[in-house]
Amino acid sequence: MNIRIGDLVVVTECGFSIPGIVVKIDKDFYGARDAFKTNPVPRGHAIRDIRKPDFIAPTRDGIRDRVMVCWPEEGFTYEDSNILMVVNR
Repeated sequence: MNIRIGDLVVVTECGFSIPGIVVKIDKDFYGARDAFKTNPVPRGHAIRDIRKPDFIAPTRDGIRDRVMVCWPEEGFTYEDSNILMVVNR
């Protein structure tokens, strides 16, 4: 999603909200590209050291932007870019 300063956005996480205006965008603020992961141990098998990862894999959400939005009733808040939808294009 390509959000720009001055766009009208709504929150899509829990239905739709009233539109707000994007004031500031902090690029690559949340998340990571890769993470250390372990394979789950089936029930009844030996416990192993979980501090040692088994492999490195991409994260589910990846890197996201932090967006400052001015809402008409609540004022300024920071939102995660993946819960916002642009409505003025």
